[in-house]
Amino acid sequence: MLRTKVWILIALVLAITGVMVAQQKAAPEKITQGPVVEGVGDNWAVIAWTTNTGGSSVVHYGTDANNLGQTAQAAYSDNEKTVAQNHRVHLKNLKPGTTYFFVADSGQGEGTGTEAKSSVGQFTTKGSGQGGGEAHEKVMAVKITDGPRVEGVGKDWAVIAWTTNTGSSSVVRYGTDQNNLNQTAQSRYADNDKPSGETHRVRITNLKPNTNYHFIVDSGQGEGTGTEAKSSIGQFTTKAQ
Repeated sequence: MLRTKVWILIALVLAITGVMVAQQKAAPEKITQGPVVEGVGDNWAVIAWTTNTGGSSVVHYGTDANNLGQTAQAAYSDNEKTVAQNHRVHLKNLKPGTTYFFVADSGQGEGTGTEAKSSVGQFTTKGSGQGGGEAHEKVMAVKITDGPRVEGVGKDWAVIAWTTNTGSSSVVRYGTDQNNLNQTAQSRYADNDKPSGETHRVRITNLKPNTNYHFIVDSGQGEGTGTEAKSSIGQFTTKAQ
């Protein structure tokens, strides 16, 4: 009888262990946001997307949607401070005034080895002399010229806006602890080709009501320079229910 009880106990322990292992198993790689074309010049483009876990950052591209034989890549994305992983790849040496097709590819998913690919997207480079070329913009590092400012707040959302002197990405890093801004929201690369500056506007969603949040804005991949500008820490409080 005692031996039977021991075997039953062992079986229960093994069953519980199996459930725990299954729960801890990493999720397959998935693209959760994007890809988006954050910026385009006459001979370059920036493609960005977000995945649910760490993975490689590769873009397959070409001028024929059925033959994406060229490849550009960035470092494996694995930010230990956040679950969502942002991927950003800079394509160089493109032809001016040309339509390109591309697929974003995140492989070697962390803990699973799985792969996620996007559908085919496209962009058109600027014509030669339209601006956005590497040599033309090297003299202008990206800078924040106005803001950031909190344009609106609801019980579960907020809108942050700022202005830069040149085209760049639009990213807000935020959290309830100013020393751990591990959540990210972003919008399209700002590039309106006007000399008055670039306006960035990011809507943050799924916030908690009546909660104080801290944030910084981050404009990277400065047009033609690859430079980056970050703000000091700001804050806002969402409205109560």
